[in-house]
Amino acid sequence: MIPVHKIVVPTPYRVGPVNAYLLASRPYTLVDPGPDTPQAREVLQGELERLGVPLDRIERVLLTHFHSDHSGLARWVYTMTGAKIHIHPYDLRKLNPAYDFVGVRLPFVREAGMPSGFVDSVLKDRDKLPWPWVPEGSAISVDDGYELSFERGILKAFHFPGHATGHLCFYDPEGENFLSGDFLLPHITPNPFLEPDPLCPERRTPSLRHYLEGLDRLEKMNIKRVWPGHGEVIDDIRRVVIMAREHHRLRFDALLDLVRKNGRRTAFEISRLMYPDLEGFDIFMGLSEVLAHLDVLVDRGRVKMEKEDGVAYYCAA
Repeated sequence: MIPVHKIVVPTPYRVGPVNAYLLASRPYTLVDPGPDTPQAREVLQGELERLGVPLDRIERVLLTHFHSDHSGLARWVYTMTGAKIHIHPYDLRKLNPAYDFVGVRLPFVREAGMPSGFVDSVLKDRDKLPWPWVPEGSAISVDDGYELSFERGILKAFHFPGHATGHLCFYDPEGENFLSGDFLLPHITPNPFLEPDPLCPERRTPSLRHYLEGLDRLEKMNIKRVWPGHGEVIDDIRRVVIMAREHHRLRFDALLDLVRKNGRRTAFEISRLMYPDLEGFDIFMGLSEVLAHLDVLVDRGRVKMEKEDGVAYYCAA
């Protein structure tokens, strides 16, 4: 069994601190080191020292996904130690200074009916920190089923998209420990972010459909303890999976009721009706949430979607 140590790292984001993890078996491995801020660096270094594995002994970095609260310090750790960064190929391509976060999403927010006046203010309000990126040659692509060897066991990588197209979780079959990143969290469900389909960038990925399929897959695994990307450790995985499903059931019901009462609307209009108080980048997150749920309702035949002049409109079926 591979020993797991949680390190709570501060972030500047509303979500609060992020959980980094030290896997204390050779090769010493750091999972999701945190955001690239001076405070996060100080906390991470101090906690590694306290655990008896100082930063210069880290030999490998694993990233569950590309979001900056998890991946931001990966470049710094690599620079300090030479520890290779392991990440899914779908998210590796995003850890590039040339990655155009706004440009790749622009066609989809326009199709969703977001007025041009909103686009710049919403999408460019994305992050308090610079875009996370890693140097060429510093990363290793890890896909579903990849195995990482340790002196005290193996760790298996599993692809669980839904929050990010390249989201990975890591599983120790001997200890039945599961490092879930943001896929499974103790008190909240992850946002099903609007992203292009990595295999067909002209198409939007069905984030929530993937997430719900992942919950089904998760329930079939032998897991004793979940180490999440935020919050406390989960010892009752079934309770949290039930909570996540119930959250989405209630969201489907509320959205369907809204569509029935308000007639033919764009996804952006529906999102503003559902979340009228959101501002800045949170408007994009609200739109992501609504679009992902509309996708599933369309799949289930509860909502109809039709396009007119490049804009998608939704109404009750």
